[in-house]
Amino acid sequence: MSYKLLKLKVRSKGCASCTLTAVRHLLRIPGVKGVRTAGDYLIVVMDPSVDHNLVLNNEELNLYYRIVNWEVAEEAPPQGFKLSKG
Repeated sequence: MSYKLLKLKVRSKGCASCTLTAVRHLLRIPGVKGVRTAGDYLIVVMDPSVDHNLVLNNEELNLYYRIVNWEVAEEAPPQGFKLSKG
């Protein structure tokens, strides 16, 4: 199965503990299969049919982060992701 990867370079608007809250909100978006944080990046694994603008325009994400840059790639999920079944 192929997946869409959305790599977001972000700047936090608050504390580092807000990361988990933002990740939880992202996982509630239909079609988001997994999220990982890596330094200044959020890497979102999505169903390829889902519009990435659902993530980019997510109100909860934008409460915690300012998106500096982003890119989309279609590929297999990166190793180490636990993907949701929903």
